Amino acid sequence: MYQLTGDSNVILNTETGAFVPRGHRLWADYQQWQDDGNTPLPLVPIKSLDQLKADLVAAATAERWERETGGILIGGVQVGTALDDQNRLSGVLSAIQVGGLESVDFKARSGWVQLTAPELQGIALAISRHVQACFTAERAHHEAIEQLQTQADVDAYDVMAGWPPGSGLGHESPPVAGLGAD
Repeated sequence: MYQLTGDSNVILNTETGAFVPRGHRLWADYQQWQDDGNTPLPLVPIKSLDQLKADLVAAATAERWERETGGILIGGVQVGTALDDQNRLSGVLSAIQVGGLESVDFKARSGWVQLTAPELQGIALAISRHVQACFTAERAHHEAIEQLQTQADVDAYDVMAGWPPGSGLGHESPPVAGLGAD
C-alpha cells in the first residue's frame, strides 16, 4: 500500500516505510498498483511543534473547564461548581444577609439540605478554592507546555497530571458544617 507525501514526486510505501521518488525503479510498481485500481492513502499533514503545543494548551484548558465545572464533594454531598451554581449561591447568600433569614433550603446535586449563612459561606469558600486551584493548575500546564522543546517532549507531556482533587471524581473537599458533616 502507498501513501501520498507533501511532494508529488515522492510516494511512501507503507509496507516497507521507504520513500520512493519518481524515476526510481520501484515507482513502476506504484504505477502498476494504481493501474490495478488502487488509490494511495491521503497525505497526513505533519504539525509543527508550535501547533502541537497549541493542541496541548487547548487540551489543558478543556480539562480545566471540565474539572472546574464538574462539581465537588463536600461531606459526601455533591455540590455544583459551574458558573450558574456559583451565581445561585451568591444570590442565596445575599438574600440571607438582606432578608435576615437564619437558614435556607439548598438543593445540592445529591439532594436537599437546609443550610445557615455560615454553612453557605463555607460552601462558597470551598467552591472558590476549587475553582482557583483549577486555574492555577491550568496556568502551570500552559507554562510547562511553553517550555517544551521537541516532538518527544510534546509526546511525553501528560496533560492529565497535576490537577487538584475534587471535580466530582470521588475526592472530597474539606467538610462544611451542616453539609454532610455532623
